Amino acid sequence: MATETSTRGRAGQALPDFTLPLLDGGELEVGALRGKKLLLFFWGSW
Repeated sequence: MATETSTRGRAGQALPDFTLPLLDGGELEVGALRGKKLLLFFWGSW
């Protein structure tokens, strides 16, 4: 499960470090992608 953080980002600011679960059971630390382009798409259904 993704780690929650209370820091709110704004456009142009550095992304706070957090971890995302991968489909193969591993984890991806977003900080490891620093300096690379990253597109995050959050989707939800209520």
